[in-house]
Amino acid sequence: MNGTDNYPAREWTMAEEPSELGWSRSALAEAHEFAESIGSSAMMIVQGGLVVSAWGNIADVTGIASMRKSLLSALIGIHEAEGTVDLGLTLAELGVDDCEPALTFSEKQATIEDLLMSRSGVYHAAADQDPATLPPRGTHSVGEQWFYNNWSFNVLGVILERLTGIPIAEDFSRRIALPLQMQDFQPQHFYFKTVPQSSHPAYKIRMSARDLARLGLLLLNEGRWRGTQIIPAEWISRSVKPYTDLGRGVGFGYSWWTGRYALRSTTISVRDHKEDMPFYWASGMGHQYLMVFPAIGTILIHRVADTANGPSNQQIEQLQTMILGSRTIGVPLTTPITK
Repeated sequence: MNGTDNYPAREWTMAEEPSELGWSRSALAEAHEFAESIGSSAMMIVQGGLVVSAWGNIADVTGIASMRKSLLSALIGIHEAEGTVDLGLTLAELGVDDCEPALTFSEKQATIEDLLMSRSGVYHAAADQDPATLPPRGTHSVGEQWFYNNWSFNVLGVILERLTGIPIAEDFSRRIALPLQMQDFQPQHFYFKTVPQSSHPAYKIRMSARDLARLGLLLLNEGRWRGTQIIPAEWISRSVKPYTDLGRGVGFGYSWWTGRYALRSTTISVRDHKEDMPFYWASGMGHQYLMVFPAIGTILIHRVADTANGPSNQQIEQLQTMILGSRTIGVPLTTPITK
């Protein structure tokens, strides 16, 4: 990975001149203008631990929607390394059930790993899930089919609290937020949503763009922060492998989305050489993203405060093209595709 020895202290450090880090100031300005026109509320581009550009309300603490799932995955990785979490444990072994109609014997064979990969085969009603989107119970066996089901993600939060004995808000704060000196995050920014059809609440998180960028930098640096290994590098590597191929270059790992894009080399001897490079991201409703591009050492944060009036799919792909097109060193040739 293309990491860095630069870390923010209490505040992020702005790059004096984007061009020194391989970015076009004028092209970034055009991307900023376009972002404002399509409903983006905040954006950050971080290169080598320095802020290349920051637009909008980067300190606003707002809901991150389904990005929460990727954040929990990072926390689970810490506990797996310590032996607190075993990905092979089944729902039956963990004593996990739910409201009537209760889980079947077959459904209870799903493991923690199946939940992380969204391949549990459990289509029980869940908090923060439209029941009309669910397949009928028993449609697929455990591990057979990928399906983006909030029941699986909600239960992961319940399981982690059960295995550690620590509320996940407190756990995330102590294990990740405090070491990274997050500027805006507080444990009360974790909250819970319940529905009568399920006994497992959906954990919800509010966070600022600039705190999400700190997490992105931690991931870019393979889990290291100022010489301390916070998340195991091996876990990050496993998390961003595409265990499921969703088409159009998109994959899904341990609650992280994955993709690839073409990158043109700037080395004179191989000027025309093109490499297919991986990247990964956390995604939330309304086109909210924490994106990590290891090959070019870049983190991109995109926030939308009013998700009902945010960018369309076409607009967000155009914005991504404009932002990555602002890069003048190691220029991406194709737009990464996001879900």
